[in-house]
Amino acid sequence: MEQQSNGGDVPPAAAQQQQQVLPDQYDDEPAFIDPNTVEEVQVDLDGDEPMSDDDDEDGGEQGGGAGSAAIGGAVGAGVAATATTDGTNQPQTAVPDQSIATLKSHAGPVYAVATHFDANSGTLRIVSGGGDDRAYLHTVTTSSAATAAAGGSSSPKITTIPLSHAHTDSVSSVAINSQYVDQNAKGKASQPLIAVGSYDGTIILYDAHTGNKVQALDGPTDVEFVSFHPKGGTVVLAGSISDGTVWMYHTPSCKCLQVFVGHEGGDGGGQGGQGGVSAGTFTPDGKFAISAGMDGTLRIWAPRTGICRHTFRLAADSGAGDVRAGLTCLEVDGGADGQLAVVGSEDGLAYVVHLAGKKIAATLRHYDESPGGQAAGAAADGMDVDEDGDGGEELRSVEAVGFAGKAVNPNWVATGGVDGALKVWDVTHGGQGQCRQVCRPPAVDGGAVAGVTRLSWHSTLPLILASYTDGAVRMWDARDGSLVTTVTGGHAGVMINGMSAEFVGADAPDGGRAVVVTAVDDGAARVFEINVAAAQAR
Repeated sequence: MEQQSNGGDVPPAAAQQQQQVLPDQYDDEPAFIDPNTVEEVQVDLDGDEPMSDDDDEDGGEQGGGAGSAAIGGAVGAGVAATATTDGTNQPQTAVPDQSIATLKSHAGPVYAVATHFDANSGTLRIVSGGGDDRAYLHTVTTSSAATAAAGGSSSPKITTIPLSHAHTDSVSSVAINSQYVDQNAKGKASQPLIAVGSYDGTIILYDAHTGNKVQALDGPTDVEFVSFHPKGGTVVLAGSISDGTVWMYHTPSCKCLQVFVGHEGGDGGGQGGQGGVSAGTFTPDGKFAISAGMDGTLRIWAPRTGICRHTFRLAADSGAGDVRAGLTCLEVDGGADGQLAVVGSEDGLAYVVHLAGKKIAATLRHYDESPGGQAAGAAADGMDVDEDGDGGEELRSVEAVGFAGKAVNPNWVATGGVDGALKVWDVTHGGQGQCRQVCRPPAVDGGAVAGVTRLSWHSTLPLILASYTDGAVRMWDARDGSLVTTVTGGHAGVMINGMSAEFVGADAPDGGRAVVVTAVDDGAARVFEINVAAAQAR
């Protein structure tokens, strides 16, 4: 789930920027920007008005299960953790540790992870950020890339580099641009970068291979998300959960290109009076920026001019003085033309819109108020409790959304909520879509249900990975709603805050392997590997 900001005063400006000149081999030109007309936006932070126009070190350990395989190899079943007691001398159910690696660098909850797998070297790069105000770069490598490519099993080597900037508040978001650096039309790669966003109002850029600090950028108050441009990765987008602004930077020049203003910030929107921007990204073609706000709006921005091209006012407003429900999550690149976007909302709905057509394509009612429509009782550890059983907002929110890949069906979308349900929809069936499947893990003793925090579709198969508040990652079959497999990290009831998945060999007939990294409340980042064919065969 997204971590909410603590508000407060605007943090001090970041330290004096130190300009770095990019090596000649790196491209520095985003697809939509004319380098001859680039100007830096000067932002006055003093006024009350809204803005207008290090050495390597070991940092982890191998998982306790038989799944201590190389990235690219098969994971085993794991070894059950020692049973514990709850103070009443009653043994608790043992939870197996099926991770292939547990990264224990953080001294507090881990809120965000981002990953990139290099198939040529057999290297998985992981960036993690957490409540201890720190960020780390982890590399998990095999002893032989050839062994990994052949599906062999060799113990991974784990290296952790502390990222050097001393943040003064939680690291809320991280991103890697490595998947975009070889997509420039000129055949010139951009620099592989890591972006780290913090609630202290800074965005720090690091070299994605060495972890060396490249630049510190002054950002919006309480940075909630960072996202790279898909054409070359030389532009980064960042949004504020407190003041409602979205900032766009050109990474080679370290200039702020635009500050997009329009979302209501502060106490202007969202359930409970929390405003700001909760999620944002670029359209797949890179022509527009998209942002979802706690004011209930989804906005399309023109990067060159900073103008809002369209506003979707989505979450319902009763007209009786109530604020709109906030939007919580965002995904793009749906539909045959790649122009569908989907957002989840605090009111239990998800909205599918066509960006080019500027129309709402479907309103998906994820939260079901009918008798028997929701799992009874409280949500499992880490979620709010609806003790009165009146279907309060705390069990409604849609926290994860995603489109199936083009090879599966780009008109299928999945929604995951704090109610524990993962639903699969076909958005071509009318304005409310067609709910094809409801996937829900069994309730634990007392009727508690685990809420969904993140989800990710397999790129070529109708399979969905979902992380939960009970610390488990589950794979579901979207065709029939069946549970394919569950992996756990040795601890029950420890909430997963973030998840990133890489599908290695996804184009192979057997579906390859899913490498999953979770950001966990207990201060660990855990790495799992799922052999897709073996999981489906069970």
